[in-house]
Amino acid sequence: MAVTDSAPGVEHLDVVDEVGRYVRTAPRDEVHERGEWHRVFHCQIVTLRDGVPTAVLQQRSRAKAAFAGLIDVSAAGHLAAGETPLDGVRELEEELGLSPASTDLVPLGVRRLADDSGEGRLNCELTSVYLLRDDRPLADYVLARDEVDAVLDVPIADLLALFGGAPSLTVQGVSSAGHPDAREVMLDVTLDDFVPGAEYWVVLMVMAQRFLAGQGPLAV
Repeated sequence: MAVTDSAPGVEHLDVVDEVGRYVRTAPRDEVHERGEWHRVFHCQIVTLRDGVPTAVLQQRSRAKAAFAGLIDVSAAGHLAAGETPLDGVRELEEELGLSPASTDLVPLGVRRLADDSGEGRLNCELTSVYLLRDDRPLADYVLARDEVDAVLDVPIADLLALFGGAPSLTVQGVSSAGHPDAREVMLDVTLDDFVPGAEYWVVLMVMAQRFLAGQGPLAV
């Protein structure tokens, strides 16, 4: 039986081929069970904290079926049937309480991923990846409790050092941001605390650095 974060048969996705051409529409659990290609949205928020290039990451809810409790990009989610990549901007509202214009998102391209660590036997994603600069403090985020446990500020250079071989990293954040029980947290993390995909993490963080420095081109 597929592991999924949505009820079987409720959420429908567009099945595509390896180059993104539409094939059919099917329930999400079926798409993952069959290992079919589908579209996903990722957005990485970046900022400068006291002049330090910083990535805003989320700690996934421990109630999630996939990658529960692990550290992930700022916002991510499946594109529902009929949605375009930029429609994924809704994930920022749903997960983090942010409402940026789609024109604020900086496209990095499409990442192709096929692995066995997502939902179902084989996970095949075409992921549209974006950057977004947002300088608000973490305390101003409003987290969806069933999606996100905490938001974290992670200096990009420190994160690259971790993926380059450093044993651990201390990060600061806010648990339950936007709710009465919000509190500041400090976590000691290792690579095992991140959603898998070291190569992707490195490329994404290098692009985030370049973006904040006003450099280009930008691509994943």
